[in-house]
Amino acid sequence: MIKWIDTIKYKIRFSDQGDGAVIVILHGYLESIETFDAIACDLSKSARIICIDLPGHGESDLKQDHVSVEDMADAVYAVIQHLNTHPIHLIGHSMGGYVALAFADKYAHNLASFTFMHSSANADTEDKRANRAREIEFIRKGKKELICSTAIPNTFSTKNQEAFSDVIDALIDIASRTKDEGIIAALNAMMIRQDRNKILRELSVPKYSFIGKEDNFIPFEKGVDWAHNNGMKPFVFEHSGHMSFIEEKEKCIAAVQSILADL
Repeated sequence: MIKWIDTIKYKIRFSDQGDGAVIVILHGYLESIETFDAIACDLSKSARIICIDLPGHGESDLKQDHVSVEDMADAVYAVIQHLNTHPIHLIGHSMGGYVALAFADKYAHNLASFTFMHSSANADTEDKRANRAREIEFIRKGKKELICSTAIPNTFSTKNQEAFSDVIDALIDIASRTKDEGIIAALNAMMIRQDRNKILRELSVPKYSFIGKEDNFIPFEKGVDWAHNNGMKPFVFEHSGHMSFIEEKEKCIAAVQSILADL
């Protein structure tokens, strides 16, 4: 079921389905709640699944011209408070992981578990900031379609891109419908976010990290070492890039279910 809340800063769209333990899923850059449709539907057979359009993405509106990951975390908290659902099992995919960790920093008492899905607690490197700044210039020059058609396929393992070409086309369509101001705001938010490795290490709830062996963004060995160093149980997806919930859907669902069973 699609629902909305209207706050001072944002109008937020989210989906809410199923009953049981509450799992909140936060999407990544250029994604929306629809990105998780298939996995959310399957998981909702045994849990309550809430997916949230982060401010400026999907159909969630920005009521200001800038946003931080902390602001996005506040929007997530507003949804949780509105629904009166806590503690939650929080899962953040890529950019959604940055928001999830900002949420954990401010609202740890609302967490039952914390999961990074192909994400990290690191701040942007100088090179990464420069790349995001270039993307902003591309958006301002009307080249959003080029960014979407280039970035989305690369989120999949190179070996999987042909097999998932129809899904990739659908994800490119979602990305292309993201408002320009939402993309720019998200890029700026990621550029200025702080390193939160200390926050993650000190987080006392069960912690997990989904790692794709063929991820084009996070080197596999670094991802595994980093998970161990931060006290996270790694789930390794042998045949996935950055999108395990699509590339190895059944294994991803089993991993989420095992998180609930751990508690």
